[in-house]
Amino acid sequence: MFFRKLRRRLMGNHRFRHRDGEHHLALNVPPSRKEVVMRQRRVTLRALKWSAGAGLGLWGIIAAGDLWDRAFLTSTTYAVGQFELVTNGAISAPQVAAVTGLRPDQNITALDLGILRRQLLTLPQVREAMVERRLPNHLSVRLEERRPAAWLACAAQGLRAFDSRGLLLDAEGVVFPAGVMLDEYTALPVIHCADLSAVTPGRQVEYPLIRQALQLVQLIGLQTWPQPMAVEQIHLTNRFTMVAQMDTDALFTFQPDKLERQLNRLHAILTKVGDSRNRVASVNLQLERNVPVTFFDPPPATVMTSAKPVPAAAPSRRAALPARRAN
Repeated sequence: MFFRKLRRRLMGNHRFRHRDGEHHLALNVPPSRKEVVMRQRRVTLRALKWSAGAGLGLWGIIAAGDLWDRAFLTSTTYAVGQFELVTNGAISAPQVAAVTGLRPDQNITALDLGILRRQLLTLPQVREAMVERRLPNHLSVRLEERRPAAWLACAAQGLRAFDSRGLLLDAEGVVFPAGVMLDEYTALPVIHCADLSAVTPGRQVEYPLIRQALQLVQLIGLQTWPQPMAVEQIHLTNRFTMVAQMDTDALFTFQPDKLERQLNRLHAILTKVGDSRNRVASVNLQLERNVPVTFFDPPPATVMTSAKPVPAAAPSRRAALPARRAN
């Protein structure tokens, strides 16, 4: 009897503890005034804490920015001053400063090196540019300039050689202004074009015959000739003919294609002439057979004079006679 009642009580507690979700004890008791006041105080304190933290963080950011300005941006220790310029050409430091806007009072930490490099590459004579900085105030600018291979001349476009306002060509046919006249520019060959469309400095010339003329200059310079010679001018008369004028006053006519083969034939001709007194004046290499070759006139023979001394003239007898007396 006793155990039966205990079992019922225990089973009742188990059912109460494991009742399903349909039986809940819900009490709708309104909060007291004290609980409302305490809740408002907690919300106010939390808002004050967040506001103080945000203000402290903002003050830290402003203080850090002011410290950065005083330590770096406005400090003369990090001013650019005189930058280092290394180049293989004629570009000067004032030209670099003009195109990039560099100033001595500029802060080196505020410079965008990528923008500086792109600005330097806008110069037509610059092939490659590199900008480096080393704190506190060292700025290095290294330029690789285009090496001139020839002058570009065109009467229709008003382009003249050996002029500071003229245009130069590198080995790839890229056009760039001369700017200043260096001594090495005076020894460059001239490519004359009768008809030439507008050219853009810093870009490759669109006329393919000019690039072939540059190749001819390079090939002639690489060979060893029986008589030393170098190209002075190349005249592009039409799209089938190139006339090279050498420093020996000889004229060699080429067709634009198969230049190496034509140069081998020219080498054979000059070798056959050898050390004779005949000097080649012109060779037309456009023909495969019966190549026309002309020679300069031989120098006139010099008159050989006798080495014997010329005897002195005999004195006049009349001068040796005594003078007559006057009556």
